Amino acid sequence: MKRVINILILVFFVFYTSLGLAQNFQLASMSENIQVQKDSSFLNQVTILFKECDATRLYPIFYDTELEQISDVQLFEKKGSRLKKIVHVKTQEETVALDYITSSKIKMVEIPAGMEVKLTYLISCKELMYFSSLHFFSYHQIDTLNYQIKVPSAFKLIHNTVHQDSLPFFAMDSTITATGATWNIKVSPKQVAPDPLQLFGIYKNMHVPLMRTLVMPSSYNKKPINYMNDWYSDKIASKQGLSDSVREKIDALTAYAQEPLQVVNILYDYVRNNFKYVAIEIGMGAFIPSLANEVFLYKQGDCKDLSNFLTEALKYKGIASDIALAATFDHINDCNFPSLSSANHVISVAYIHGETILLDPTDPIHRVGTPVESLQERTILIINEDGGSFYKVNGFSPEQNEISYELQLEIDANDLDLNGTFDVDYKGLSSNYLRRILQDEGERKFADFAETFYDGIFGNQLVYDVTHTNEADNLHLQGKIAIHGKTFTDGPSKYLFIDFLPRLIEKEGRETLIAGTYLNNPYHKKVRVNVKLDAPIEIFTPIVHSFEGEGMSLDITLKAKSNLEIVCTYDFVFDHIFIEKENISKTNEILQSFKEIINAPLVLKTQKS
Repeated sequence: MKRVINILILVFFVFYTSLGLAQNFQLASMSENIQVQKDSSFLNQVTILFKECDATRLYPIFYDTELEQISDVQLFEKKGSRLKKIVHVKTQEETVALDYITSSKIKMVEIPAGMEVKLTYLISCKELMYFSSLHFFSYHQIDTLNYQIKVPSAFKLIHNTVHQDSLPFFAMDSTITATGATWNIKVSPKQVAPDPLQLFGIYKNMHVPLMRTLVMPSSYNKKPINYMNDWYSDKIASKQGLSDSVREKIDALTAYAQEPLQVVNILYDYVRNNFKYVAIEIGMGAFIPSLANEVFLYKQGDCKDLSNFLTEALKYKGIASDIALAATFDHINDCNFPSLSSANHVISVAYIHGETILLDPTDPIHRVGTPVESLQERTILIINEDGGSFYKVNGFSPEQNEISYELQLEIDANDLDLNGTFDVDYKGLSSNYLRRILQDEGERKFADFAETFYDGIFGNQLVYDVTHTNEADNLHLQGKIAIHGKTFTDGPSKYLFIDFLPRLIEKEGRETLIAGTYLNNPYHKKVRVNVKLDAPIEIFTPIVHSFEGEGMSLDITLKAKSNLEIVCTYDFVFDHIFIEKENISKTNEILQSFKEIINAPLVLKTQKS
């Protein structure tokens, strides 16, 4: 569920546009009347009123063939307050025939031109848990969006809305009787630009309003976590268990392990190194794993499959372990509410000596005992025998994610170029961006990438002979650097430009960041640059600049270590993972201030004889 292959996006984009699905419909209103049935199924009567348009359009209805049925598709021409039924409704079915998406179809309904049209159709779904959210956003222009939800007394509805403050209008009321409850919701939805994958519930960095819902039996009243836990436990029970041959393989792998943590590391690495990540599925297939034995046999699966197998392997070796639902950084909401719409990922959790250890078999560079990078500061729902529990994932602090630069430079007296060496050390999670590239590209391509990468980091200077040392707790890179055109002499003064100092945020070359930018990790960046001069200068008073904001600070110092050596240092602490409305202003202010400082020349007075 979590990872999407780029070619999938490209292929489906062609598919999406070729069928005309990128049309921008103008809808006067859209209503969904959802009726929960006593047999744990539900019906959704959808009504859409299309504004008049000069062109014929194809309206897509996406649905999951495993769980849903579309029926009773009807069109009406609206004339004032009257409706005239259109006898011949033109529809066509298209299967989403991609290797990584299964069980989904598109029913396209032709909307005639030159008239206001009312479309109605019925969606029947046999799995009540699939009613997990109400969208308060739209890919089309809609004046009014209405939901009515009817729940019989045998069930209870709970709900939670995220990003509600982005709605221009929202109203909700409910009526409770002896036979059940009715909820009425009316909103002016937020319009968002369509992305093909969003139609399948894959939301990348979207901050849009959405109501998470859970309909549960009344016997679970005030126990929604327990219900979600019991439902999922029941669904995956038949997918668990290991055959004798699988157990023999696990025993062979861990034969020489002395401690539980050794067993965890061996099995974790075995799954990540020997199993292929495959599949993005729709409906219950997106959450219910394949048989653990089949995952082992075919050596492939997605997050839920690999996590389920790993959990079973750990349990077999006597290590307490559970499967957990999670929401990664690019999901609309956190997994802090019991609903299928809260999660887009599945991981494994192990317990050793009282510690909760997160294991993500789809993350090839994650190290046991460290946070899963994509889940920092997020909540997971652990499925366990005690009825389920939420667990908040801690992230590393800036101090744990230290980045340190050491540059030794010397001015050439002949051409005034700066030449020297640089060393960079990454600790904690700060190296993850580079480690992923190293993992994917290999040693040779990584060396080429590193030269280009650090060319940009140092303001487009010449970087060469880059080498690296990859250790568990430290990624070290070193290389040579040639800096041209940054010094010149004018009578009694020497000018030194320092705009080659490493930029504050390595992954982002932009001078101004936008809200929603994902920066992966908090970090503390330390930069120390020593410049040996070609002629003595007068010692000057150290120049100090300091900036501070919520969760961030920047301290820059420029000083003369001697009459032949200049030292430029800065410390940048950034305790955020995202650029958001709370920190965007101060972040960009610091970035701009840093730029102004390094773009101004350092004026050095030549020492008199």
